[in-house]
Amino acid sequence: MGAQTIRFLIQVGFALAGMLAVVLVPPPFGPTFGFFLLVFGLWLGRRVFKRLATLQEIKDDLRQRVDEGP
Repeated sequence: MGAQTIRFLIQVGFALAGMLAVVLVPPPFGPTFGFFLLVFGLWLGRRVFKRLATLQEIKDDLRQRVDEGP
């Protein structure tokens, strides 16, 4: 399993946990906690990717981002 796959799974897991928190935790804490989980998952996924990725995986990731555009 590559670093990009691990990053994706971390980000998806935290995004799903964030949506679950928005639904199950009463306002105003639910949306706040859900947003925190989403941002933390994006940050953690990026940190794990930078730690595990080889130079070739980083180059491939950057190429993919440039090809897809904004």
